[in-house]
Amino acid sequence: MSIPKIENLLIIEDNLGDAFLLKEYLIDILGNITIKTAITFTEARDILINEQNFDAIFLDLSLPDNSGKELVNDIMAFVNFIPVIVLTGYADEKFGVETLSLGVSDYLIKDDLSIAQLRKSITYSIERKRIERKLIHSNERYEILAKATSDTIWDWNIAKKRVVSNQGIQRVFGYGENEVQNTEAWWRDKVHPDDYGNLIKTLTTNFKNRIPVFQLEYRFRCANGTYKYVLDRGYLLLDINNKPVRMIGAMQDITKKKAEEAKLRLLESVISNATDAILVADAHVGINGDNEIIYANEAFIKMTGYAMNEVIGANPKKFLGSELDDEELHKLDDSLRNWQSCNLVLSNFKKDGRKYWANISVSPVSDAKGGFTHWIYIQCDVSDRKSYLQSIEEQNKRLREIAWMQSHVVRAPLARILGLANLLLELGMVSEVDSVSLIENISSSAVELDKIIRQIVEKTENVQNQIEE
Repeated sequence: MSIPKIENLLIIEDNLGDAFLLKEYLIDILGNITIKTAITFTEARDILINEQNFDAIFLDLSLPDNSGKELVNDIMAFVNFIPVIVLTGYADEKFGVETLSLGVSDYLIKDDLSIAQLRKSITYSIERKRIERKLIHSNERYEILAKATSDTIWDWNIAKKRVVSNQGIQRVFGYGENEVQNTEAWWRDKVHPDDYGNLIKTLTTNFKNRIPVFQLEYRFRCANGTYKYVLDRGYLLLDINNKPVRMIGAMQDITKKKAEEAKLRLLESVISNATDAILVADAHVGINGDNEIIYANEAFIKMTGYAMNEVIGANPKKFLGSELDDEELHKLDDSLRNWQSCNLVLSNFKKDGRKYWANISVSPVSDAKGGFTHWIYIQCDVSDRKSYLQSIEEQNKRLREIAWMQSHVVRAPLARILGLANLLLELGMVSEVDSVSLIENISSSAVELDKIIRQIVEKTENVQNQIEE
């Protein structure tokens, strides 16, 4: 392994002979470099406070003003990621080993010091610190990510059947820290019984076929006994023998999403199976300058006879109203312009030209921010009802005619009969010839009245028959 680029070193050593020998070795190994020295802890501390650009530090365990474990801890407090190599004698070799647990990178025995040994120690110490720095930064990013997301991040050691996770398992599922067990069995016990078989089947397939990416939706039990839907995604790691040894992944709570999907499916089913025709149009003006239909249910296709590809992308007005509905169409334009709901009754035409009447409800749809995004048209065929109302109007017209006949036409012959009858009461004042004339007038008026009454009866029967039909 080549030696990393080294420019600045610090030697903390109170023995000038040892310090000189170490300098010679370092210059021999590294060439032209800058080496600073300190003979006390205080001097070394002052240097480290002002400078942090050293590539490595060599530290003697015994200084005039500090020594042993305390010295190591005090120096380590200033060095950050600078590798520290401890210099020790045979008597301190055991403590030299112990210093590794305090954070130093390596230790060297002064009496065995050689160029080869020093070269190896410098190379490995600097590389070890570089890896440590990278790992710490990586862990910091992981911790930040774990805090920023609500996902439960997990790490599964397959061989040891051990699973560890971040605090997402507590935040999302409500478990206390002492309730979470870092075992495979604990995690599997939380999977819904109806989903467990599919989970095992998927994992077995991934392991058997060495499929690195794992993804599955299932239900995971919360601390209160309820279940949440999760989207679980993981990545499978293999050892040198291509055997699965580890999987790292994250569980995302999708319970709300699943509920919304179920609601949307229900609404879609209702709309699709509705007997009323339904159109949904984009509220934004399309390239043709009109609002374009983006959805039509089957009821609309059946009602109008148009094919789906003839409806999608068209303007809703293409299928609404005729020249006879100007007032209703103006009402629609005003509603569209002002983003208001309205109800219309229009005479429409099917694709084959047949006319039908429709009751149409038009409503705007807004998004979460309050902006209007779509128009919904709900159309009901009211041709039968319209025809029925028209027949009622015709019947009312005939009934009004009958009423007029009763109040005007019938009264004329009846008045004459009443007048003639009054004259008969006064026969003493009427000649024989006049009596014959009176009787003839009474007879003709009665015939006329009988004819009128028959007409009234006939018209009444016709109206009754139409009502019964």
